Amino acid sequence: MGNILIVDDEKEMCQVLSDYFQSEGYEVDIAFDAYDALNKIRQHKYQYLLVDLVLPGSMNGIDVIKNTKKYSPNTYIVAYSGFCDEDISEKVIRAGANKFITKPFKQQELFNLMFNRH
Repeated sequence: MGNILIVDDEKEMCQVLSDYFQSEGYEVDIAFDAYDALNKIRQHKYQYLLVDLVLPGSMNGIDVIKNTKKYSPNTYIVAYSGFCDEDISEKVIRAGANKFITKPFKQQELFNLMFNRH
């Protein structure tokens, strides 16, 4: 089907999303911080990237998005966060994400956002 990289420091969130997408036939990799994510993105071409905006360390989700577009411009990126306002969603889209969603979200809602792009 395709491959997905999930970038989130919340291990439970990664596991829930990973289990869901694997059950739908996708290959899933996980990164718990921006540095790990960027290393994986340099080594593999992902069709999809799910990235939390708040990550540990000096780099955040927007940094991951910008760098992903450099290394893999065709990756479809969905960013998410527990915080939402117009500024955040605009920054995310300007950085190169295709979509933004606010946590908490339902798995099916995320799936539809990623794969039903009408």
